[in-house]
Amino acid sequence: MGNDLKEIVKSFETTSTEYVEKKDPKKILPQKGKRNILITSALPYVNNVPHLGNIIGCVLSGDVFARYCNLRGHQTFYVGGTDEYGTATETKALQEGCTPRELCDKYHAIHKGIYEWFGIEFTHFGRTTTDHQTEICQDIFLKLHKNGFTTTQSVDQLFCNKCEKFLADRFVTGTCPTSNMGNDLKEIVKSFETTSTEYVEKKDPKKILPQKGKRNILITSALPYVNNVPHLGNIIGCVLSGDVFARYCNLRGHQTFYVGGTDEYGTATETKALQEGCTPRELCDKYHAIHKGIYEWFGIEFTHFGRTTTDHQTEICQDIFLKLHKNGFTTTQSVDQLFCNKCEKFLADRFVTGTCPTCGYDDARGDQCDGCGKLINAVELKDPKCHMCKSSPEVKQSTHIFLSLDKLQQKTTDHLDRELAKEDNRWSANAVGITRSWMKMGLDPRCITRDLKWGSPVPLEGFENKVFYVWFDAPIGYLSITKCVLGDDWTKWWKNPENVELYNFVGKDNVAFHAVMFPCSQLGANDNYTIVNNLCATEYLNYEETKFSKSRGTGVFGDAAQGTGIPADIWRFYLLYMRPESQDTAFSWDDFVLKVNSELLNNLGNFINRALSFVANFFNGIIPEMELTDADAEVLAEIRDECIQWDKQFDGVHLKDAVKTILSVSRRGNQYMQAMTPWVLMKGDDAAKKRAGTIIGVAANIAYHLAVILYPVMPTISATIREQCGLPNLPIFSPFPTRYLKPGHNIGKPAPLFQKLDPAQIAEFKAKFGGAQDAAAKPAEKPKQQKKQPKENKGGDSKKEKKMASTAALTELEQGAKIISQLLAQNLKKFEQAKALFVKKQLVKLEEENKQLLLDVSSLQHQLVQLESDAGIQQVARPLVSSTPTPTSTPASGIIAETSKSSAPTTAPAAEPKKANAQKKGKGGGATAAPVDDTVDVGRLDLRVGRIIKCEKHPDADALYVEQIDVGEAAPRTVVSGLVRHVPLDQMQNRLVVVLCNLKPAKMRGVESRAMVMCASSPEKVEVMEVAADSKPGTPVVCPPFTHRPDEQLNPKKKVWEIVAEDLKVSADGVAEWKGNPLLVGGVTKMTAPTLRGVHVK
Repeated sequence: MGNDLKEIVKSFETTSTEYVEKKDPKKILPQKGKRNILITSALPYVNNVPHLGNIIGCVLSGDVFARYCNLRGHQTFYVGGTDEYGTATETKALQEGCTPRELCDKYHAIHKGIYEWFGIEFTHFGRTTTDHQTEICQDIFLKLHKNGFTTTQSVDQLFCNKCEKFLADRFVTGTCPTSNMGNDLKEIVKSFETTSTEYVEKKDPKKILPQKGKRNILITSALPYVNNVPHLGNIIGCVLSGDVFARYCNLRGHQTFYVGGTDEYGTATETKALQEGCTPRELCDKYHAIHKGIYEWFGIEFTHFGRTTTDHQTEICQDIFLKLHKNGFTTTQSVDQLFCNKCEKFLADRFVTGTCPTCGYDDARGDQCDGCGKLINAVELKDPKCHMCKSSPEVKQSTHIFLSLDKLQQKTTDHLDRELAKEDNRWSANAVGITRSWMKMGLDPRCITRDLKWGSPVPLEGFENKVFYVWFDAPIGYLSITKCVLGDDWTKWWKNPENVELYNFVGKDNVAFHAVMFPCSQLGANDNYTIVNNLCATEYLNYEETKFSKSRGTGVFGDAAQGTGIPADIWRFYLLYMRPESQDTAFSWDDFVLKVNSELLNNLGNFINRALSFVANFFNGIIPEMELTDADAEVLAEIRDECIQWDKQFDGVHLKDAVKTILSVSRRGNQYMQAMTPWVLMKGDDAAKKRAGTIIGVAANIAYHLAVILYPVMPTISATIREQCGLPNLPIFSPFPTRYLKPGHNIGKPAPLFQKLDPAQIAEFKAKFGGAQDAAAKPAEKPKQQKKQPKENKGGDSKKEKKMASTAALTELEQGAKIISQLLAQNLKKFEQAKALFVKKQLVKLEEENKQLLLDVSSLQHQLVQLESDAGIQQVARPLVSSTPTPTSTPASGIIAETSKSSAPTTAPAAEPKKANAQKKGKGGGATAAPVDDTVDVGRLDLRVGRIIKCEKHPDADALYVEQIDVGEAAPRTVVSGLVRHVPLDQMQNRLVVVLCNLKPAKMRGVESRAMVMCASSPEKVEVMEVAADSKPGTPVVCPPFTHRPDEQLNPKKKVWEIVAEDLKVSADGVAEWKGNPLLVGGVTKMTAPTLRGVHVK
């Protein structure tokens, strides 16, 4: 049925509902006329307890599908059980001191109980140690034996004399025969101390030629149209991916030639030049420089970045064409073509828009539909419009040259089949799918000429006024750009298929041209061309929840990225981390901040800085002597394994995975330092200090090794790390972190590699790149006027023509209304963003003014006190008077000023003399005795800025630190914190913190704690709250509009802290808040969490 109301009501009111029937497992048999579904889940070894991965991997997945099948009324039989025979069971039984049968009974019951608890409902859950198992197993074997499918053979097998048994393969361990080394300490020490390090050589592009005995890697990235500015999706789609792979190849010592440039011929250029009021050549010069500048800023290093508007391009393009023509692969044909009378030109396919004849998408281009992805001819479009003037073009005939793709299909198919059959091919999955789809559909002759002036001229009589179509001409740009560098030696790369590996980096919309069209041209020319070997295509990178659009101001474009102040290497890292390798991905500012702050700042940057700072601070910047132990050997072996994986990932063009492996290496480095605790060893005897030196030396060399594997992804950061290590040369990659930095080597000056991204600045970028800037600035386009009919046309058709004109006008008005609605929606969103930004900036400005006013008031108060004291007037401290916490009764700072001397008398009422006298003078942070006030809010807390002067491990508790914290009092306070598992000891030294000072002192394992360090806390992670670097110890942390009136000591019985803590949280922007009001240091700056969001402050 469709969506007809009567049909829906009829179906809704159907009462003949069937129900799922609970069946006896013994009676569930296949039935004719039904779907009979037999389901199995892999039988787990009986000798262990299943983890969550085991459960989802088979038994739970099978259960869910079985339940679905029952819900659909199918005959369903779901089988599961435990796999109980084998060496694993015998060995486990020996370990547990029982018989194999007893072990199987025990673990079968464990598995059964776990699966039942998870609600996994087998038709039957059995086991393999049964008579039925023996019977069926023997029957299948005897039939195989009888049918001639078995043989006997003597084999070598390992036998353990001590255990008196042959050993199953999985119960033998040793050194891998194909690995260079195992985890043996001697082997690792030997590899670590290897000194024959080779370095990457900077080569003259004119001398980079293929060499025998080396891998010769030729890399191209799709040539972008010269008439636009590339956005982040364009950059990761080809040029950045190609650059990263080229850097990797150089790091491996391969002969590498990386070609890029701008595609400059065609209608797109002519049209853009008309729009900008310049010649096509001037336009190409302008945008070529823009592209080149953007790519250079992003650190993209081509062997040569050229252009297609050269004599070499014309020469090679015409040569290939003439060979195709000579070999019989071209034809001529008169074709229908769209001609715009208003623009007085034939329209290139991509400058016509209309409705796709296949899928009905209403904004299809004349060369390809973005809706269904199919290539189409412009004349096939329904309701076509000229992209420039929006008028309807008419069909005219023009004679053109066609390339006979149909005649070249078999040759191309054979080549592609050979390449795709190679086990080590690096074709991306989408490139394989798109290519096979094209070849399966079959190829038709395709036009290769156009009626234009700006292009490579056709060298054939009768076609002097035509040029080659861009799809035929553009890929030849790779060849001509190479010739611009190498001269006649260009053929050593491009006519050398036996010795050259070709890698093409493209977006998925370019696959057909590189996998099918261009190979057809090369094969048809029959001139021994190097033809596509590895096609590496990405999916699309979108912006937040939409597409990039220059006209709408949506998304970050290459030129705008430079203006953010965020370094290029940060952009490179995130784009590669989010590289759309298997599906479309999206750039997200929130995720960008999270990845940079957590992965770069807290992981990679933290390890590099820790390792090198230890060398600088404890060893005067000189690498100490190293005597490796098993613990050092273990971490070096782990890093070697990670780097072997990194090499495989890069070689297979899995760039995204390689980035994550780099982060895994730095994570291992952090874990190594954390486990080895060199800062503790440095306080010990000479042997302990010597051990600390080994740890720091190993860590520093791991840091340098990270600089090597980081080079393809973040070349500038890699160079900075190498400079800080005092060894700027870039070594050829080796999976093992050798001793690059030898004992006695002087390192450079360590410094932080990354800065934390500011959420406020990111919010500005969100608003800036959120869209509708340009759209809002442009006036709405005027509806096109219908042409007036000649006065003499008063015949019978005039009414019909008027009706048609009215219909057309109505259609245009509807389209105009739709556009206006879209613009209004976009601008409303933009207005709200701008409004929020304006309010935010004004608040910041007011906070600064308020801060200055407070300073002025404080200065005047001090001057007044000084003058009165000089005049002999005695100064008497007076307690603060409680006030209701309302926005009008408290200044923005949250600090109440003293009332003037002309106010009401301050004598305490006679009924309360003791209460008044009982109040005590506050201490360092401005705390006073609590006034008579039962209101429980954040103002009752004595929160202050503190600086940790000294921090050490608790002598009697592994999980506790003991800190001496300056909170603005005469002497530091002793504080005990359970932060050992969350914050390294070296990061606790000399750092600013926020401290709660009016809790009741408590002894923790024999040490009295007189305050509490404030932290953001989640079940997985704890972070110390941060304040501005210029904050002073003792500065109160307040929360306007709530009055700052801290108790001298919080009464534990009244649960003041517990009540307040329920609403003390970290906001989505990382700011500490109480009931939505930010906590401010001195009433001005914010207290923040590094990365955690939406968690409690504890």
